[in-house]
Amino acid sequence: MVLGIVAEFNPFHNGHKYLISEAKRQTGADKVVAVMSGAFVQRGGIAITDKHSRTAAALDGGVDLVLELPVIYSLNTAQKFAYGAVATLSATGVVDTLTFGSECGSTTLLSNAAKKLIEEPQAVSDKIKLFTAEGMSYAAARAKAYDGIIPSDILSNPNDILALEYLRASYMLGTGLDALAIKRIGAAHDCYAVRKSIASAAHIRDILMSGRDAHAYMPDGQFPIYDERLLDTAVISKLRCEGAEYIKKINDVSEGLENRFMKAAINSSNVVDLCKNVKSKRYAMSRIRRIAYSSLIGLTKELAAHEPSYLRVLGMTACGAELLRKMKTAAHLPTVIKAADYKGDIIFDFNTRAENIFALAAPTDELKKGGMDITKPPVIKL
Repeated sequence: MVLGIVAEFNPFHNGHKYLISEAKRQTGADKVVAVMSGAFVQRGGIAITDKHSRTAAALDGGVDLVLELPVIYSLNTAQKFAYGAVATLSATGVVDTLTFGSECGSTTLLSNAAKKLIEEPQAVSDKIKLFTAEGMSYAAARAKAYDGIIPSDILSNPNDILALEYLRASYMLGTGLDALAIKRIGAAHDCYAVRKSIASAAHIRDILMSGRDAHAYMPDGQFPIYDERLLDTAVISKLRCEGAEYIKKINDVSEGLENRFMKAAINSSNVVDLCKNVKSKRYAMSRIRRIAYSSLIGLTKELAAHEPSYLRVLGMTACGAELLRKMKTAAHLPTVIKAADYKGDIIFDFNTRAENIFALAAPTDELKKGGMDITKPPVIKL
């Protein structure tokens, strides 16, 4: 059996290692395929280190094959993030079971809720529109509209929300993948408490950014720390120079948000202040952050509408190499191992552009150079 996992590994930590080992234990699976975000992540912003360093940690932690989730999906809403990731796993032709962490830990409960989201009653849709018009965020409006139909915790817990989107994408794509929810243990998402040697990725990132030792919460490993604050001037200058008409075309911009961004860009000197100045009760901070960084790299609504078109290999073990051999005949999309040989794909070329911008946040002049996304080979741990 082959498990499929959607992850950012930002960074890879003890909670990820537990998820992989527990999913293997419950299913008897002997191989794991992970689809992982590259430079830009779903919360809005950049990964704390490069994708090859995160790939190496994942391979050491029990993953056999790491594929990249293109930036048009990784820097996007939970629904589109999940769609791109599940479509990628399905396209390999070798994954049997989709597994994921969840606060509730019930595959049945989540599956039933996902099906209800797909078959959304008109009355619920009308309530969501009403609540958002009153100033509620979409997530809060949806949770309130589904009161009594879907447990409110499932529609408010961050990992449960992603789990619902994975399942919804799987059903809508007709993947036929089995599903397995693993109950999350340890610290909650974005929580700064530590339980059972498991800290949230947000807490670990803060520790690493402050120069402290985080090895108690993650497998040993040294990697360069990328600082998104180094992109502040680039983000602000892009918004100021391009103007409202450009911002209007950016993914997830609607309802005049381009004007709020322009005003905020004129009155802000960094991304934190920019996002605070745009923020309102109606718009989640993660959405605001995604729009800011989408503006930087030029992720438009048109680009975000593209379907997955390739499978980019970031790393493999010996078992992963065996899966790649099977994918030669089983995969539904071309598999890219040598990036320099793959040209002319709009999503791939845009991804390379995003990686070149990400490099500017690197800690050394050598790592700031562009072009490494094309020349760096996959991580191999045989």
